[in-house]
Formats: sequence, structure tokens, C-alpha cells
Amino acid sequence: MRILHLTHTDILHDARILKEMQAISKADKTYNVHGIGVMLDEGSTATNDSIGITVHTVVLRAKKWRFLPTVVRHSLTLFELMFKVFFKALRLKPNMVHCHDTFVLPLGVVLKIFTRAKLVYDAHELESNRNGLTKTLGKMTLFSEIFFWKFIDRLIIVSPSIQKWYIDNIGEKRSEIILNTPILEKVNEGIDKKYLRKKFSIPDSSKIFIYIGIFGRGRSIENFLKVFKAEDITSHIVFLGYGELKEDLVKISEEFSNIHVHDAVPHEKVLAVAKSADIGLCFIENVSLSDYYCLPNKLFEYAFAEIPVLASSFPDIKTVVDKYNLGKCSDVDFQSIYKATQELEIMQDLLKINANDLYDLSWSAQERKLILLYESITKEIKEGIVK
Repeated sequence: MRILHLTHTDILHDARILKEMQAISKADKTYNVHGIGVMLDEGSTATNDSIGITVHTVVLRAKKWRFLPTVVRHSLTLFELMFKVFFKALRLKPNMVHCHDTFVLPLGVVLKIFTRAKLVYDAHELESNRNGLTKTLGKMTLFSEIFFWKFIDRLIIVSPSIQKWYIDNIGEKRSEIILNTPILEKVNEGIDKKYLRKKFSIPDSSKIFIYIGIFGRGRSIENFLKVFKAEDITSHIVFLGYGELKEDLVKISEEFSNIHVHDAVPHEKVLAVAKSADIGLCFIENVSLSDYYCLPNKLFEYAFAEIPVLASSFPDIKTVVDKYNLGKCSDVDFQSIYKATQELEIMQDLLKINANDLYDLSWSAQERKLILLYESITKEIKEGIVK
């Protein structure tokens, strides 16, 4: 069974795609798993964990033509991707095409028509209403999803609210929620509970708050900075990741002794770093429906690092935090975050979290759902061959 994963991201930098590809590769030795992605340079760190799969990359020149209007550049990039990937993909003769996000969905449909492959659409967000997307691109994305909906054999989404949105706004589809959660077996590898304290000379008397993720707009970073610049806050904050705000964060960290910036690390190292913090920050601003309905991977990284979380009080996030007793939720404005930080700062005994109690959220549970989804498609393919 030849399986092809398509994405417009760099597969070796994309933890979710790698985990899915490897889960399928290990589940059935008859699965021949390939991935075609795009070579990027966004400041993230590639993983060394790509055993059992074959990864191909292409270089997209149009993506860098920032002198062009966004819609024009987006369209040219799409055509370049279609041209460069189509013949490479066609030579693999896939039985199943797994498209990650809407950008590669048209290509997946074309391959389905030419090869009669089954098509899986893996929406990593609410694709047509997400942070950073212009209204025009949002409408184009929604039109693309609606137009190609009938070609999709299975839908994968990342939260219950996003699943409901797709059903209510586009139509019923056999679907599965696959959370972007860590691999349990790797939680306790290379742990040094004093790592961050040693690296940034943080005293034992101060609590360490950690932010994991992209240094970009819409993630409350500005509010975090205001909170930890306050004179009455004695805790420290560590920003772990990469993004457009990194230079600004580094400059601020040079002025304030309790603000620190840690370079991005491979995804398999994130939990080890997080375990040396005391509290995880998971604030997403309500700048799009995708953000409002999200279940971000950092929420699960904190949980499996066994540190309590301070998170946005959004529907799905709050449901998970309350159900599994992972910490507390707050509004995303400065005053609310400031007050919650003060409360946690003076707390003598922080909430204890045991990763062994979180199996339903673990990657082991997610990959089981993914494998069952693949098995159902494989059965349909074999029955089709028999007929």
C-alpha cells in the first residue's frame, strides 16, 4: 500500500506530520509511506526522528516574492507547487493521498483523479478563518474546501468545535479528531529539573513561567511582557521558540533580568525543557475562529511535562483544562493575566499533574484513532480491487 503525504511545510520541521507518518509506517509493514514537502527556513529546528519514512522536498521560489500582492504571490506559489510536485507524486503511484491543509488539497484531488487514490484531508486549523489570513484568501480557501469536498474520503480535524464547524458549514464527512499531542515514551528522556535555572541563573525562590511556540502576533506575548516587567512580579518568564518577534524579545531580555529567550529546539526535546519550568503559558487571542476553537499543541506539551497551565478561557481549551485538572483559565487581557500570575506566584503548592493519568490525550491514543481510520480506507481499497 503506497501512501503519500502532501504539505506546503517542511516535513522535517513539522512534528504533527512526522508523528502521523511514522505512526502509519509502524502500524503496518505493508504501508510504504512517502512525504513531499517544501524546504523552508523559518527559524525552527529540524528533527532527527524520521526513521521508517521517505521524505522528499521541493524549493518554491514564488513564496519569497514578497514584492507581489499577497493573493498574486499565493496563487503563483500554488501553481509552482502543483507543477513541481505533481510529476514527482505521480511516479509514486499512491493508493492513498493524505493532504495537510488546504494549500495542497487541489493537488491531492488531481492526483486522486489520475491515480484513483483515496483522499484524506487533514485540516490542521479552521483553514478558512485563521490568524494571518486576509479576507480574500479566506474566501478563496473556503471556496476551495467547498469545491473539493465531494472528493474527500476522510476528514481529520484538531478540535471538537472545528469538527462541528465543518459539518455545519460545509457538510457531513467521515471524520476523526486527532490532537497534536506529545509521544509519551519520550517524556522522561534527558530530564534535568534544574535546566532552566542553571541556564539563566534563576534562583530557587522564583517561579519560572514558560511560553512555548511561535513568537508572533495574536499570542499575548505583548501582555506577558507587560506582566513580567511589573516591579511587583518576582517570577521569571522563558520564551522558547522562534518567530518574527525574536529580535525584540532578545533586546527586552537584555534589559530585564527576569525575562529570558531560549532558542528553538527539536520537537522531541521540548518536554525536557518544559519540565524544568513551573507553569506553562497557553494564551491564544481571539483573532480568528480557528484560534477561538483551537486546542494548541503547547497545552498538551505542558500537561505531559507535568506542569500546570495558565490558559485562554476559550471553549475547547477550558473543557480540556477543567476535565483533566490541568491548571486554570483566564481572560486574555493584561489585567486578567496579571492577576492570575500574581495568584500563582504566591501559591505555595502548585497543582500536581501525573502524565500517566492523561492517556486519552496522549499520542498513543491519537495514533490508534489514526490507524483505525487508515485501516478503514485500506479495507475499502481492497474491496474495490476485489470488485
